[in-house]
Amino acid sequence: MNKIYLLVVSIFLLVGCSKDTKDDEVIEVELKFTQFDVTLSTGEKSIGIIDEDNKRILLNGIEEPLDIVSVDYKYSEDVLLITPDPSTIIGKWSVLEKFRIHSSEVYEEYTIEIPDYVEPTYENKATIAPLEKFGRVTKYHMFDMNHNAGALNNISNAERAFGEAKMNGIRIPLYCGDAFGGHPTEGEVVESVYTTVLKSIENAKAAYSGTEPFMIFAGLKVLTSDKAEYFPDWVTTEEPTVANPIKYAQLVVDYIEFMHGKGHTIDYFAFDKEAARMDVTDFTIAVDELRARTASLGYVVPKIVAPEFYKPLGESGSFNDLYKINGQDRFDVFGNHYYLNHHNVTNHPDLKFEYELAQSDKYREAWATEAHWDKIRCSSDYEKESDIWSSEYAIGCMFDWTDLGLDLVSWWDYSLSGGNSPRNYIMRAYTESLIGSQPIRMLDHDGEEVLSRLKLHSRAYIRDNEVNVFFINTVSPCNTTFTPPFYEDYPVGILDGFKIDGNISVTRWDDDDQPSGESFVIKPVTENQFLIDITTGSFTHVSFKITQ
Repeated sequence: MNKIYLLVVSIFLLVGCSKDTKDDEVIEVELKFTQFDVTLSTGEKSIGIIDEDNKRILLNGIEEPLDIVSVDYKYSEDVLLITPDPSTIIGKWSVLEKFRIHSSEVYEEYTIEIPDYVEPTYENKATIAPLEKFGRVTKYHMFDMNHNAGALNNISNAERAFGEAKMNGIRIPLYCGDAFGGHPTEGEVVESVYTTVLKSIENAKAAYSGTEPFMIFAGLKVLTSDKAEYFPDWVTTEEPTVANPIKYAQLVVDYIEFMHGKGHTIDYFAFDKEAARMDVTDFTIAVDELRARTASLGYVVPKIVAPEFYKPLGESGSFNDLYKINGQDRFDVFGNHYYLNHHNVTNHPDLKFEYELAQSDKYREAWATEAHWDKIRCSSDYEKESDIWSSEYAIGCMFDWTDLGLDLVSWWDYSLSGGNSPRNYIMRAYTESLIGSQPIRMLDHDGEEVLSRLKLHSRAYIRDNEVNVFFINTVSPCNTTFTPPFYEDYPVGILDGFKIDGNISVTRWDDDDQPSGESFVIKPVTENQFLIDITTGSFTHVSFKITQ
C-alpha cells in the first residue's frame, strides 16, 4: 500500500512539474469521489452518501467515529492524489474530516460528516461547590527548626523556604534542660548552645520575601532520652520533670532578652510540648509571670500557644481542665500535635472537641504546629512501607485540620530539596496549594468522611479563582484482602454556575520509582465537568481555574 501511495505521489509531482501545456490553456479534469464507505469495529458498514454539488459525504449510523476500523473509497480517473491518506485517520476520526483530491494542477475538497454522532454524557461521581466554603483560609507556612536547627545554615535552603516556598516564619527550640545546657543558672544563656539556631534565624530573615512581619515561634525542646533533663535544676521542683512556674517564666524571659540582644523578637511561645509538665494552675501562673515580666522590661509580650500536647485528649484532658478553672485567657493560639496514628474515628473527636473549646470564648487562630509524615509499620517487613500509602494518614490529618479551620501549618520534617521520596513532593504540592486557600464542599461517591479506610478520599480548596483537588486512593500493605478499584474516566462536576477556565493540570503519584510524580494536562469534557483517571494505589493532585 505504501509503495503504491509513493508511486502516486511521484506521478503527481512529475506531472505537476510538466510545462508541456500552455500557461493560458484551460485543463478540463473531473475530480470527485465515486464511493466512500467505512467499516466499524462491530463489522457493520456505513455507505457514504455523496453530495456532489456541496462536496459533502454523509456517513450515517455511526455514533462514535473512533469505531471506524477501515475505509474503502473510489474516485474519478483524473484524481492522482488524496490528502491526507484516509487510512492514516483511523483511530483519530472526528465528526468532521476534510480530504482533498488532486490532479496535477487543481484539487477539490470534500467534507466527510458523521451526522449521527452522539456527544457522550457522564453522570457526576463527584461534585465541587465553589460557593460552599468552610473552615478558614490557611495563611501561614512555618519552617520547623526544632527538627533540625541547622537546616537553614545553608543560605540556599533558606532561599528555598522563604523565597520559593514563601514561608512566613520559623519554629525554634528553647534549649533549657541540662541535656542541652543552654540555661545553667538564672539570668544566664550560653550563646554557644544557640550558635546554629542564630545562624539559621539570620539566613531565614535574609531570605524572607513576605509582606507581613516575619514570625518566630519558640518552644521547649524535649527530644532527649532522659526526661529528668528537660529543665535545669534551678527551675525544677522536687520532681525533676516538673518546672516551678515562676522560675520557668524567668528562664523564658532570659531567653527572650538574649534573642532581643541578637535582634530577634519572640512572637509566640509554647510552655509545654507533647505532655503537661505543669498542672493547669501552674500553667496560668507561668503565663501571668511571663506576660508581666516581658511587658515591664519593654519586650514584645509573646502570644501563648497551647496546649501543644502529643495528641488531643478531649474531655479527659488538662486543656479542658484549664477551662474548668476559667484559665482560658492564658493562651492566644490553639496549637496541637496530631499525628498519623491519630487520624481515626477514636482520636479525631478529641481534636474536634479541643478545637471547638478553643473557639468557645473567642476567636483564636488554629495551628498544626508539628504536622508529621512518618512511616506506618503494619508488620516487621518494613519494605512494605510506602510513602503513597501513608499519604492517606499524613494528608488525611491535614484534611481533618482544614475541615475544622486551619491558620498555620508547620511540618516536622519538610524537605527543601525534594530528593527521592514521593512523600517530599506530595507534601510540597499539597502545602503550596493550601496556603492562601480555603476548603470548599466536595462530595465524591464515597461521601466526605475520610477517617474510614478502603475508600476514595478527596478534598477541594479554592484560592481566588484557582481550585486544587486531591484524591487519595491508596493500597494498604496491612490489608491484603482488599484492593481499591481503578476509577477510569471518573467524572467530576463543578456546581454553582461556575465553568472551568482553560486546561486542567494533573500530577499523579502511583509509583515509588517516580518520586516527583507524573504530570500532564487534560481538557474538560464540558464547560463544568472533567474526567480523571484515579489509578489504584495513587495520590492525585488536580489544579484548574474557574470563571462564571
